[in-house]
Amino acid sequence: IWILMGMLILGLGGFGVTNLGGTLRSIGSVEDKDIDINAYARALQNEINAIQTQTGQTLSFAQAQAYGVDRSLLARLVTSRALDAEAARLGLSLGDEMLSRQLVDISAFQGLDGSFDRDAYRFALDNAGLSESQFEADIREETARTLLQGAIMGGIAESDVYADALLSY
Repeated sequence: IWILMGMLILGLGGFGVTNLGGTLRSIGSVEDKDIDINAYARALQNEINAIQTQTGQTLSFAQAQAYGVDRSLLARLVTSRALDAEAARLGLSLGDEMLSRQLVDISAFQGLDGSFDRDAYRFALDNAGLSESQFEADIREETARTLLQGAIMGGIAESDVYADALLSY
């Protein structure tokens, strides 16, 4: 029995099992930016809910997989994390003052008088399963990502000489 147990442990070690008791926190990473499994689950649930709202029919996870919803969502998350990694490499970030302005403008965090309500902020984040620091980091990354995407999409206009050379070729 001990020989069989030893062979089992060696066999599992051969397949790369290094953490038998650990928990899975990410489904992948791009450079040093992890794709959080909770963020993936929330985004997948939101995607399924959006499809259900559009079609008016319930959609099971198996059906969503058959339609490729999970794969397209994963592709979008990988693209977002790649942009986040590039923005971090370039040093793009949102300052504290701009972050506080954005938080104040979110209607879910406003009280009855229309001003920012700290308790409503905490309550909304608790319901979403996020911490304040995690949410604020997400806002910073999203803003830097949007800035980078705008720069990529805007690009530099090609000159008329280049277009003429390309057309004549």
